[in-house]
Amino acid sequence: VVPLSIPNDNVLAIDAKEFADPVKAAELYETALKKSFSGTEMPSFDLILLGMGPDGHTCSLFPGHSLLSERGRLIASLSDSPKPPPSRITFTYPVLNSAKAVAFVCTGGGKSTALKSVIEGPPSGEDMLPSGRIENEVHWFVDADAAKELSKDSISEDA
Repeated sequence: VVPLSIPNDNVLAIDAKEFADPVKAAELYETALKKSFSGTEMPSFDLILLGMGPDGHTCSLFPGHSLLSERGRLIASLSDSPKPPPSRITFTYPVLNSAKAVAFVCTGGGKSTALKSVIEGPPSGEDMLPSGRIENEVHWFVDADAAKELSKDSISEDA
């Protein structure tokens, strides 16, 4: 492991002392995010690196959850996560969609159905999964197991 020598001012960590109160933690982190990106209306990261759960969730944006439609806050809290832990904070789509690029790393056969739905579109009558709702440039890095349900037209093996 080689340290990257990133200045502390360039790291915006969530204050772990505030985890007991996710609403407060989200408010404090949103304030810190706005301060870090002062002079801009919307923070814009160069790259956001994400993962995807077997249900298609990303960050703490879960299928069918009310946070999928949140547009007023940059950071939101939830206390009813369908997966442990129940209390979390998360980026919202305004932040994800303002990034210059988003990259997903997705591995394992347990994610293949969700990946197919995100990449090729959901089955008729179903809503787009949370990982598929990002509207800007998205890159997927997946293994063969995760990609096993994708059609050949959806796969690029370019490096």
